[in-house]
Amino acid sequence: MSFWNGNSAKTSFGIDGEMVDEHLVQLPFLHANIKPPSKVIDVGCTGSPAALQLATIRYNVMGIDYNDYGIKHPNIKFVQGDFNAADLGKEKFDTAIVMNAIEHFGLQYYKRDEILDRQADIRAMTKIKEILSPGGQLIFSSKYGISDLATKSGKPFMRIYDEKALDVLLSAFKIDKTEYYLISDGKNIRQVPKEEAAGARYYGNSRSYAFVCISATKI
Repeated sequence: MSFWNGNSAKTSFGIDGEMVDEHLVQLPFLHANIKPPSKVIDVGCTGSPAALQLATIRYNVMGIDYNDYGIKHPNIKFVQGDFNAADLGKEKFDTAIVMNAIEHFGLQYYKRDEILDRQADIRAMTKIKEILSPGGQLIFSSKYGISDLATKSGKPFMRIYDEKALDVLLSAFKIDKTEYYLISDGKNIRQVPKEEAAGARYYGNSRSYAFVCISATKI
């Protein structure tokens, strides 16, 4: 299953030949846990059909990403740029979706001309809290396991969060539901206990890693 962006580039989400990824779990998790039609912001929306899916079932969605989303819909407002630098005014949202996004914030693989910003993810989550309405919902997912900073082409591109780092990142939220999953060799995906996911290392080349899906409420 693939998603076409505005530059005619195909982004896989779920099944790519014999390979699977976390979208197979994250999208069902999103739809099972999101509140009834509401005002949503999808942070890091490009490459995922989540914003479009929600828009078609009458959610009002703002999507924000460095790269063009490429799909237009009357219920989607797209902002291209850096979420941390974006001026969203006084706009408030009922739900924030942050799936496969926050772990990449501030890393040099994406902004090669800038220094490594180790606190960009923390600032982004603080901003998400600020733009959520009282009691607002967070749908979150990220890589999980033994803490690491994965690299590509010699540049940091993704954080692997452990439990301690997640506690800091999500300190402004009450966790309502947590599910842990493990992908092995890009071919097998299964739900696992927290302890098993916590002991997983990220092996990007072999497509073996753990990830977490969380539904939470703004405190």
